[in-house]
Amino acid sequence: MLSIHQFALYLHIAVGSCALILFWIPTLTRKGNLDHKRFGRYFAYAMYTVSLSGILMASTDLAFPIAMHAPGVNLTAEESLAISNEVRDFALFLLSLSILVLTSTRHGWLSILHKNDRQALRSPVHTGLCVSLIVVGLALFANGLRTGSTVFVIFAILQIITGINNLRYSFKKELKPKEWWLQHLSGLFGAGIGAYTAFFVFGGRRIMESLFGGLYTDYSIVLWIAPGIIGGLAIGFVSRHYKQKFGGAWLVRKARIRSTLFS
Repeated sequence: MLSIHQFALYLHIAVGSCALILFWIPTLTRKGNLDHKRFGRYFAYAMYTVSLSGILMASTDLAFPIAMHAPGVNLTAEESLAISNEVRDFALFLLSLSILVLTSTRHGWLSILHKNDRQALRSPVHTGLCVSLIVVGLALFANGLRTGSTVFVIFAILQIITGINNLRYSFKKELKPKEWWLQHLSGLFGAGIGAYTAFFVFGGRRIMESLFGGLYTDYSIVLWIAPGIIGGLAIGFVSRHYKQKFGGAWLVRKARIRSTLFS
């Protein structure tokens, strides 16, 4: 079991590092062109790998915290309990982030693939993922209140809202003009938020501590929640832009320009 955990960890780090770079290529390239589609697909595949390996690691940590992090070490009952609680707290956080990344990536990808036909989004698999995200978000929220962790509470709320919004989109009766594009955008942005959060909390922690020392320790919570805040603001700004472009003021202005040119 330990060897499986180690393999999942190395895979998670290797593919996750690539995903942090891949995220920016489809984000910055022109929407709809070949580079955007190709690298967007690469990013989605990387996120699937990162999330599934994260789920595997978190599950083994939750089930066998001592065997995964202190194998062969003689511990007192108090030490064993303390280590188990600490490992399980972070394992629950990693599990919730992994489910967030998996669900957001799949939702964003299926939204653009099927557009106005949402049968794939209503499948038992995708519906189950969205429900799982809400359930694990509730568990993380309760754990955040118990441990006094602001990070846990913030991301729990994000996960619950994301799961509810995904289900609402999947089962609503009618869609607004090109609403599938906004879901694609927010889904893959959400996956990127999860990836960068996991980097600052887990993978990049040692790097940041070596670079900034005690300063990182003092202000680490800022870096942990910064991807969520910045990403959320970016999603909101870009979504408003495209809502105007697809169904609001942009269409009105475009019609006026055409009327002026061809009347």
